[in-house]
Amino acid sequence: MQDVIICKSCGNQFHGKFCNECGEKVYTDHDKTFGHFLEESFHFLTHFDNKLFKSWWLVMSRPGFVSTQISNGVRRPYYKPANLFIIGVILYLLFPLFEGLNMPMKYHLHGTIYRFLSQPMVEYKMAARHLTLNQLAEKYDHNSPKFAKVLLLIIIPLSAFSLQLLFIRRRRLFFDHITLASELNTFYLFFTFFGIPILFFCTFIVALSTFHQFILAFNDDIAIPIHLAGFGVYCAIAFKRFYNVTWRHAILKSALFLGAHWVVAYTLYKFILFSLVLLFT
Repeated sequence: MQDVIICKSCGNQFHGKFCNECGEKVYTDHDKTFGHFLEESFHFLTHFDNKLFKSWWLVMSRPGFVSTQISNGVRRPYYKPANLFIIGVILYLLFPLFEGLNMPMKYHLHGTIYRFLSQPMVEYKMAARHLTLNQLAEKYDHNSPKFAKVLLLIIIPLSAFSLQLLFIRRRRLFFDHITLASELNTFYLFFTFFGIPILFFCTFIVALSTFHQFILAFNDDIAIPIHLAGFGVYCAIAFKRFYNVTWRHAILKSALFLGAHWVVAYTLYKFILFSLVLLFT
């Protein structure tokens, strides 16, 4: 008969190697050896990598699959889409292949629908700090990249709210919507800020080596259609799988979500970013 063990963390009495109340492990002398430490470290790193890359590949190749599994209670085999998004933000912070959603101050004054708000805010800031427009713009443009990439996290809850409105009849919990929103925006981040620039770079290299010249410039006229087509198809497939709707319904909601996501990412996000950066400039 096994000895009764008293858990050192919660005081519960139990049999075996793990407390049935808090999960605390009973450590032996072997568990405290350096060799066992190396074994656990190796297991953690290999398990972490396999789980991470498997989940990332499924998110990129099977739209809505990971979110469907997690929402159905199958969570252990997968890395959470929200965590994948955070990793994408960190990579984007370290390796910015594309300017992305970060824009200079002059853009917020002339190239947005909220310029009627941004212009008086800039004028107030100039008067309060006794700065010229060029001086304020220089300070703003220096501070903006520090906020822009981290602030991408607000796109997830805003996208989840859009999904909740679009699929209100499905009666899903907000947890489900925010899980799918995390997956959609993970694809959006990797596809738009990594995939498209890399695709253009590869096209540039092939064209340059074949024709010895390449005059096509990478700009919004090229990036936006690719982004809309790729992200739109991804969303339609994800909606079909996750919400179990017809293809017609999925395509229609995908088009509506693209419009909502455009407002979220290219208007609300940018205005919040502008306001926050200006506040701390």
